[in-house]
Amino acid sequence: MTRIFVDDLTAGMVLAEDLVTPKGRFILAEGATLQANHLKILKAWGITEACIADESCGEMADAKIEVDDQSATMAREFLLEKFSALDLEHELIAELFRQVHLNLSERISTGYSLPVLAPLPQTDEGTTRTSPAQMIRGEIQLASLPNVYTRIVETLNSPRASSSAIADIVSKDSSLSIRLLRLVNSAFYGFPAKIDSISRGITLLGTNELTTLALGISVVRLFQDIPNEMINMETFWKHSIRCGLFAQVLASHKIGLSEEKLFVGGLLHDVGRLVMLRKIPEKYTRAIHLSREEKLPLYRAEQKILHCDHAEIGRLLAKEWHLTGPLTQMIGGHHSPAMDRFPMEACIVHVADLLAHACGDELLMTTHIPPLQVKAWETLGLSPSILIPTIHQVDRLFHDIVRVFLDHSLDNDN
Repeated sequence: MTRIFVDDLTAGMVLAEDLVTPKGRFILAEGATLQANHLKILKAWGITEACIADESCGEMADAKIEVDDQSATMAREFLLEKFSALDLEHELIAELFRQVHLNLSERISTGYSLPVLAPLPQTDEGTTRTSPAQMIRGEIQLASLPNVYTRIVETLNSPRASSSAIADIVSKDSSLSIRLLRLVNSAFYGFPAKIDSISRGITLLGTNELTTLALGISVVRLFQDIPNEMINMETFWKHSIRCGLFAQVLASHKIGLSEEKLFVGGLLHDVGRLVMLRKIPEKYTRAIHLSREEKLPLYRAEQKILHCDHAEIGRLLAKEWHLTGPLTQMIGGHHSPAMDRFPMEACIVHVADLLAHACGDELLMTTHIPPLQVKAWETLGLSPSILIPTIHQVDRLFHDIVRVFLDHSLDNDN
């Protein structure tokens, strides 16, 4: 049998295994022949791939990239450096390394060039110590979320709240409304018919879900003045989007979790890093240098140089913004979910961040993947066998969602 990605399935293929949703709902039995109407609904059910009998695959069963030894060696050496803070014997990490190594080897064989870290400016870090509270307060751009999001929340908390009132607020911000409509019409949801109005989107998603997505979009628009020599903001948000998508897909395997909230928690997990880059750029540059020199995960270098890390700053900012408890935990606990007694949401973002670092092309300011807290993975209660379909699903969604969040031409409409 052959595992085939959902976009490559065609009518007439025969299932080699029962087809079930990520949450275990039965769809089709082993031996069933896929029909055109089946193909239309698979994405809506969150299905990313299916096991197909080889005899019904045609040429696809043989369409594998030949990997030469040099490409495999280059990929392995690059990844051993990237995974140096991880236990390669752990079941999740071993399977992740195997899958990422295979993918990277194939890409190198077809001409892909390995990414290289950009050089850093040499700076004088100075002697003045800035406390976490000082980084958050005293700057109105950080103390206050964009007005449109604030108005949405105020309306939600009003006894006269209605979906039409929320839709009216969102529709007055053309950039936000266009981005939200693009998102609800993307593969992120896979609705069979086009959603052409915010009010319809609210009806389908719910006000809380749409408001959570509006928060994510608003924060991405808030940070636009970080010095380019410090960090490439497009790269930063691509990693954040990838983390959000991994969090959303992992959440789809657990009952009772809001996938929108997990996506936004992943999207905003590193927002504290942007605060540091804005408020103490010279000191933060020293932390990046230390990370590279001592091959440390960046948050550990932050702790050594700055006596706090970006997760702590993110937690304080989330509290200043009066975000919900789960969002605050996801942002503040994504490197140390034990601080919050391993709540499920923080554990998901912790694992999602690791997967995003491992699977993405984005090198932020260092190459090293942050270590896995084994208890966080155990809390999820998932099997490493979910990795392949999870990676495929994130890859399928990634470019559409990047366009939603990073198309800056939309900001010129307001």
